[in-house]
Amino acid sequence: MNIPLERTDGYFEAQMRDSRPPWIKAPPPFITISRESCAGGSALAQLLQQKLAGDGWTTFGGNVISQMLAANHLPEQIARFLPEDSVPEVNATIGEMVGLHPSLWELMQKANQTMRQLAKNGQVILVGRGANFATAGLAGGIHVRLIAPADHRARYYAQRFNVPEAAALAHNAKCDAARRRYVKTHFNADVADPATYDLVINTAHVPLTEAADMVIAHLRAQTPVAA
Repeated sequence: MNIPLERTDGYFEAQMRDSRPPWIKAPPPFITISRESCAGGSALAQLLQQKLAGDGWTTFGGNVISQMLAANHLPEQIARFLPEDSVPEVNATIGEMVGLHPSLWELMQKANQTMRQLAKNGQVILVGRGANFATAGLAGGIHVRLIAPADHRARYYAQRFNVPEAAALAHNAKCDAARRRYVKTHFNADVADPATYDLVINTAHVPLTEAADMVIAHLRAQTPVAA
């Protein structure tokens, strides 16, 4: 699912210029969203940004890679080597041999550093890519995981894209497996471990509007001044 409100206009570079001393402000708030396929991650991010619009919040999903590439003066075509899954080793090796990009390890470190810097600047919603693991240890974060039964998520996908539910089940299972591999490969962690999240929400039972209100209530309880 797409996130129509992602920022692509140099936000990262602008925020890097904030030179306020850290000791005069509370840790800036940020939100990370991990999600099972079709559990509503993109839609929740959009709702949160709308509800927090007056506070200047911005969503970063797939475009965090574009931010990283721009900040490091790397070509945009490298993004295809960095899906939310492990890149096949043969493609990675060929890319490095012909000088298309640095090593995958270096690129992933840069992507993680980009997410950490965005989180340090605050007022961002980071969707996917193990953002809760990339920002581990930073104060001010609310880490959310969205789940739902496989049949519920398959019905949503089947209805939206007019495909059989069996195909929807297979699609979601493939996406979930890819995300598990991504987090295991780059963070040596289990994306489904509930202990790594502040809120785990079953969107089959909790409407997204209510989920957004829950996240914001928790955010404001944690950072009442900044949020």
